[in-house]
Amino acid sequence: MRAFQFASAVLMVMVLLLSLSSPAQESARPPSTEPSNAFAESAASKLLGQMAEGLQSHSEKKMLSAFDLSLMDGGPTFKEQVTALFNQYEFIRVHFKLVEVKENVAVVNAELDVTPADPANPSQHKNIQLRLTAAKTPAGWKFIDVQPRAFFS
Repeated sequence: MRAFQFASAVLMVMVLLLSLSSPAQESARPPSTEPSNAFAESAASKLLGQMAEGLQSHSEKKMLSAFDLSLMDGGPTFKEQVTALFNQYEFIRVHFKLVEVKENVAVVNAELDVTPADPANPSQHKNIQLRLTAAKTPAGWKFIDVQPRAFFS
C-alpha cells in the first residue's frame, strides 16, 4: 500500500512539473520585437525592391506599385514626375540601402545613375537619403510619401 502511495505521489509531482514547465518553455522564447501589424524591415525591403526593379526595367507600373498614390499628398503630381523621369532617361540604375525603419518611416541611402535618351545631354549621378513613409492598405504595406521628391526628377 505504501509503495502505491509513493508511486502515486511521484506521478502527481511529475504531472505537476510537466504542467508548470510548458508555460515556462513558451515564455523562454524571445518575444516578437514588432507587433504583427507594424511596418517592418522586411516590408520596407520588399517595397524598395519593387521600386528598384521598376526603375531599372523602365516599368512605371512596377515602380509605382510600391506606392498608394490615392493616400499620397500630391500623388498625381508624383506619378507625373515618375513618368517624366522614364521619358527623359533611357538607362536608369538605382541602389537602395535601408538604414533604419522606425514606426512607419524607412530611411534609405539612395543612389541613382541615369543616362539621358538624348545623347547630347550628360549622364547624371544622384546620391541622397530618402525618407519613405508607409501605411497599411488593403493591398498590404505601401509607401504614401517620399522626401525629397526631387530625387525622382
